[in-house]
Amino acid sequence: MGQPGALHPVQQAFLENDALQCGYCTPGQICSTVGMLQEAADGWASKETADLTAPTSLSDAEIRERMSGNICRCSAYPQILAAIRDLAGEAA
Repeated sequence: MGQPGALHPVQQAFLENDALQCGYCTPGQICSTVGMLQEAADGWASKETADLTAPTSLSDAEIRERMSGNICRCSAYPQILAAIRDLAGEAA
């Protein structure tokens, strides 16, 4: 991930979107986001992928499906979604 003084882009997006409240789930959310973004970039489909021949578009439903195994005790899901959307270049 990031280095001292230079955060990984996912870490930076989580900070900018206030996507961490108590911090309990943050390491898992960040690691899952990194993996999920790579899978999407590599063209891996999910249950929400409508067109298997088109480039993967990370809609809110697609992000939620790909991150569905991560539980946040503070319910920071809207901020986590916003951080991932920013990283994926999708509009709010």
